[in-house]
Amino acid sequence: MSQLKKLQSSRDDPISCIIEPSKILGGLYLGNMEAASDPYTLSQYQIKAILTVCPQSIPSSTKIKLNFYHQCMADDEDSYQISKHFDESFRFIEASRRITNVLVHCQMGISRSAVIVLAYLIKKELIGAREALEYVEQRRSIIFPNNGFLRQLGAFERQVFNDLINESNCNRRIASPKQVERDYKQRQLDNEFETKMLRLKESNKQQHLQYDYNLQKQNVYRKQENTLFSNLYYKHY
Repeated sequence: MSQLKKLQSSRDDPISCIIEPSKILGGLYLGNMEAASDPYTLSQYQIKAILTVCPQSIPSSTKIKLNFYHQCMADDEDSYQISKHFDESFRFIEASRRITNVLVHCQMGISRSAVIVLAYLIKKELIGAREALEYVEQRRSIIFPNNGFLRQLGAFERQVFNDLINESNCNRRIASPKQVERDYKQRQLDNEFETKMLRLKESNKQQHLQYDYNLQKQNVYRKQENTLFSNLYYKHY
């Protein structure tokens, strides 16, 4: 098959699997209007949730057979603020995947729905926009979000990771000195435990003895005051 025919074949492909279904969560699929409107395709992939990312809607006869349906009235224009749909789409996909497989689609499954799936992966998997793009392209090579959507996706990536950093810093400030002290001492005890077990294994290995050292570590830290550690906590945090 020539390269041109392969490209045409991929463009005609109505649906692509982005995340395989598991025993815990439903799969995530990316496709076009044809896939979303075809009862046979939806039945074949066991899809009971659809996210439409365009003004056109799927047939009512298809909607009534779904468990979940949501529509974002998005235009495929560089100037369109598709980022305003990122959070609502994320919530819809997350909730739906707990129950069934989800199809995200627009008219062609190339730009609008693709950028929604990319934004979902960035927030869900905590990966960069470039990594998300490469991942989805491997599964649906025809995706091609417009430049405006890509700029918004880059801004969304920065927002997600900035929120993550701020949340981490907030948790560090909220943690009490006593809790930080307990965690610190428990880590010390864990390290000492591992060191002792390694030494014991090496010692007995030389004596050709066989023992089962798969002992469970126990939280043996006793709560106690440590003024010096508390002072260090307040100084550095």
